[in-house]
Amino acid sequence: MTAADRREAILEAAVEEIARNGFAGATTADIARRAGISQPYVFRFFPTKKDLCLAVIDRCLSRVLRDWESAVPKPGETRLQTLGRTYVESLPERRAELMVHLHAYASAEDPDIAAAMRHHLARIFRYVVHQAERDGHEHPSAAAHQFLATGFLINAAMAIGLESELRPEEWSAICPADKVARVDDRLQHTAS
Repeated sequence: MTAADRREAILEAAVEEIARNGFAGATTADIARRAGISQPYVFRFFPTKKDLCLAVIDRCLSRVLRDWESAVPKPGETRLQTLGRTYVESLPERRAELMVHLHAYASAEDPDIAAAMRHHLARIFRYVVHQAERDGHEHPSAAAHQFLATGFLINAAMAIGLESELRPEEWSAICPADKVARVDDRLQHTAS
């Protein structure tokens, strides 16, 4: 393994451990074990556990923008519709990253985690405002607010499996059913 491969393996393992146990509960020993390396080797790449946690936040939230920047609109879609579809379609295979987002919000009493989340959420908000401007929205900030509010509801719903409690028509009012697998499909995908 190259150093870059090991760093990537550490980050992937950290995403899974943080998703499962939160920032406080994820240990560098468990992360190292999951990555298939020794615990001291983790610290060669990340001098402290907090450095690793901040790198995980950066990785997970930066991916949202990277995915949006490479999204290809379907015929007739507005830019905001493309962003929403792209995000929702990727959620089933990115459940661990979603949980990292939520754990980061829950860990915002740590000033460094709060600062990282403010930075990334500001970037995301500004990007959505810009796309709303390009779509010709009369009030792009309001459109971005509505778009992100819906996104937060979808994130919370997916994290807790709300779609399993709602009738299909209720769930599709939040998130079109053809874009996100129902909870039982997600669990089968995660297990395989």
